[in-house]
Amino acid sequence: MSSHRPVRRGAALLATVGLAATLLTACGSDAADPFRVGSDGSATMRVAAAVYAGALQRTGVRIEVQPKPEGDRRLLDETAQGDLDLFPAFTGELLTTLTPKPEATSAADVEDAVNRALPQDVTIGDPAAVDNRRQLVLSQRLVDERHVTDLAGCGALPPGMPLVTTGTLTDDDRTAFAACRVGPVTEGLTAAEVVRRVASGTQLGTLTGLEAATALAGHDDVTAVRSADTGPRSQDLVPVFRAGRVGKSQMKALSRVAGELTTADLAAMAQKVDGGADPTAVANEWLSTSGG
Repeated sequence: MSSHRPVRRGAALLATVGLAATLLTACGSDAADPFRVGSDGSATMRVAAAVYAGALQRTGVRIEVQPKPEGDRRLLDETAQGDLDLFPAFTGELLTTLTPKPEATSAADVEDAVNRALPQDVTIGDPAAVDNRRQLVLSQRLVDERHVTDLAGCGALPPGMPLVTTGTLTDDDRTAFAACRVGPVTEGLTAAEVVRRVASGTQLGTLTGLEAATALAGHDDVTAVRSADTGPRSQDLVPVFRAGRVGKSQMKALSRVAGELTTADLAAMAQKVDGGADPTAVANEWLSTSGG
């Protein structure tokens, strides 16, 4: 599904990487070094890496997907050292890796902060319309009764309501949800468990953007609210890459992915990979129908 999201960085990066174009025009040949793509090994990032790899391969680049999963810190180091050429990341997580105590929250501020903190010759491409930041999940009845339309308005909810969540809340998450005046917090639940508990209207929950995209499907009695500016920290999907290894054709391919890939798309693909599907096959199917 097309998001028609404005491409903000493409033109500037095309100028930056223009000199690299000659390096990749013949990348389809056996003599050229392969373009190495890595990921953290999660289903989400494996299929995101496969999407970027497939888009680049269509420009004639010989791709080599690295089988060993690594964390963002190691992936960054390998990219800066020239041992890796591209990996997908969420901007907020990337910023936390780069900066001990980041203050940026909004999508634009986080992206700017990441750009300032990246190692020399490493950059990020246009963000896709994939937002994985945590969202407040609550029953539709509470939304209607308390007129809560975004996270900033959650102070209108009854104080002391239990909060249930997948994973573990970060300090940034807890700060963002502080206005909700929640009671005891239960962590480590599945997305389905969070939705089930929230539906009663006696508990609040949190899900990541990708979790919400799948777990809330078909649940008219549960909804998610968020805030674009007050947190939690933005988590937009971006490709992180060595500028000297990406030419004009490759930049255009990455920008096309940014303009088409949505949270719902990535969530659906990750769900297939989590169920045992091959990331490359799943990514190629999406590229053939949506990725340009």
